[in-house]
Amino acid sequence: MAAVAAISISAGAAIAKPKVTQKVKTYALSATTVPGLLQEMKQRGPNGHWGYTDWYVQWTGDCRLTVTIDITLPKHKKPASMPADVRTKFDTMVAALSAHEQQHGQHAVMAATEIEKAGCKGGDAIIKKYNKVDIDFDRKTNHGAKQGVVLN
Repeated sequence: MAAVAAISISAGAAIAKPKVTQKVKTYALSATTVPGLLQEMKQRGPNGHWGYTDWYVQWTGDCRLTVTIDITLPKHKKPASMPADVRTKFDTMVAALSAHEQQHGQHAVMAATEIEKAGCKGGDAIIKKYNKVDIDFDRKTNHGAKQGVVLN
């Protein structure tokens, strides 16, 4: 029985979690109306989106994985300057957008975990698989609109 426990412990230790680094960047908004906020997000948002997630999975020859996740979200310069109803709508949308972008980041972690389990063989194909998962996720959620990423 002790030998089995030792084998289980050492097998568990062989699989380390990928090192994950996540940064959240913001871009500034100053409009105080919904139409103004929509216009600013369209103009200032990354890649034409209100929010965006870039992720990268890298591995070494000895199969040590790192995941870098960069999330960009809107942030109001002076939220107190917005009328209460606009601020509530904006805050609700940003919370939903953040959750949506966090899920994109989770896809990177899932890809890294799968690459590690495969002994870092076929990593490029796994990355492509999770890029497609991201695309399908945006299609299914209408870029988060079905998850509350709306402002009206």
